[in-house]
Amino acid sequence: MRLFDSNSDGVVRRRDVVATAERLVRGFRVAPRSIGAERVRAAYEMLSLALLAEFGDPARDEVVVDRFAVALARSPAGDARLGRRVAEADALAVRECLAPIGEQVKAEHVAEVVVALGAHPGHLAVIQQALERDGALIRLSAADRPFAEHFAGSGYPHLYGRP
Repeated sequence: MRLFDSNSDGVVRRRDVVATAERLVRGFRVAPRSIGAERVRAAYEMLSLALLAEFGDPARDEVVVDRFAVALARSPAGDARLGRRVAEADALAVRECLAPIGEQVKAEHVAEVVVALGAHPGHLAVIQQALERDGALIRLSAADRPFAEHFAGSGYPHLYGRP
């Protein structure tokens, strides 16, 4: 959740989550009017709406990070549901941003997308190492696996750079 808090004020606004999509589209030179760009935008728009509906204040269009953390601590099922949503959006972003490279990409390329999502650039090596758990190459068709397993707690513990 802190990945989306662009100004570190403890509040995630819907525009912060949606801005993630634009940052990815521009940063990885996805054609702005392409179906790939629209998929990325839609994925993060849907994620922002899910966050607001489940944990936020729709009238203010924001989620307070601390309130979100407390809600997740009370509801592991909510955590799993939200984790799946984040994993799906992030895996889709990886597939669309790295599609020009080919079906198999280096873990370092996926790590670059995770940094563009908002992970600290200084954690790039930790993220890459986590992704290389199964080898240096990742099939884009299976890009959802590291993200889904990270949120399920069954692998890739440092995927977002948190040691």
